[in-house]
Amino acid sequence: MPVGRKYTPYRRVLEELRLKQLDVYRYKDHDEIRLRTPEGKVVLVKLPRRRDEMTPEEFREYILQGLRGAQG
Repeated sequence: MPVGRKYTPYRRVLEELRLKQLDVYRYKDHDEIRLRTPEGKVVLVKLPRRRDEMTPEEFREYILQGLRGAQG
């Protein structure tokens, strides 16, 4: 599988949520994703593990949790 295609399902989740992925910071045990919301706000969401260790559904839940946390 080509490298770029491994993350396509995660990018689709972000598109469905109307978010734009700006950066991905990959660490040994987790990923952090910098996103732009439809309102133009930039948010950093720290995932509990790497994206490729999650299903797209789990990824969606963690992104939504991160967005809720950034609003409060």
